[in-house]
Amino acid sequence: MNPIIISKTNCQTVKPNSARLLTLAAGALLLLAGATTSCSTTKGFGQDVEKTGDKIQNAAAAAQR
Repeated sequence: MNPIIISKTNCQTVKPNSARLLTLAAGALLLLAGATTSCSTTKGFGQDVEKTGDKIQNAAAAAQR
């Protein structure tokens, strides 16, 4: 008969170490930096779309003349 080996699990709580905290802080900083730069990028994108819309309207008006 083969004995069944049951391993014991460590049920102690895991304390956060400095490397984990540093990784979380760096990730939060990257998210914050991305959020602040995307506002200006979105504004520039909106301006580009507006210019494209103006060109389409001008071309449509010229075609109707």
